[in-house]
Amino acid sequence: MGTTVLVILVAAVVVIVIAFRVIAGRRGRIRSLSPESKARYAQSWSAIQSRFLASPAAAVQEADQLAVAILRERGAKINDGWRPAEMQRAQELARTSQGDPATEDLRKAMLQYEIIVDDAVGESMRKSLDAQRRVAT
Repeated sequence: MGTTVLVILVAAVVVIVIAFRVIAGRRGRIRSLSPESKARYAQSWSAIQSRFLASPAAAVQEADQLAVAILRERGAKINDGWRPAEMQRAQELARTSQGDPATEDLRKAMLQYEIIVDDAVGESMRKSLDAQRRVAT
C-alpha cells in the first residue's frame, strides 16, 4: 500500500506542475500588435493625456479602458482576475484618490498606464505622436 500512495502522490504532483505551466503559459503569451493597432492606440493615448488636465479622473478611467483593450488585443487573459502589476498599481492609485481633489495619485496612475501603452506600441511611437500633438496645439 505504501507504493500505491507514493505513485498517487507523484502523479498528483506531476498534474499540478503541468496545470501550473499551462496557466502560466497562457498568461505569458502576449503577442505584438499590428502597426495599425499600434498607431491607433498611440493616438488614443495621446488624446487621453491631453484631457488629463481638464478632467483627471475621467482621463484615468479612459486610460484603464484603453489598457484593457490593448491587453485583450494582445491576447492577455484578463477575465480570470489576472492584471499586469502596472494596472494593479494604477487601479489602486485611482481608488485611493476618489473624493480627493489632489491629482497626484491620478498622475501616478497615468504613469502606470503609460508603461502598458509603451510596452504595446513602443515608447518612440508614443513620443512621436505626443510631439506632433504639441506642435498642432
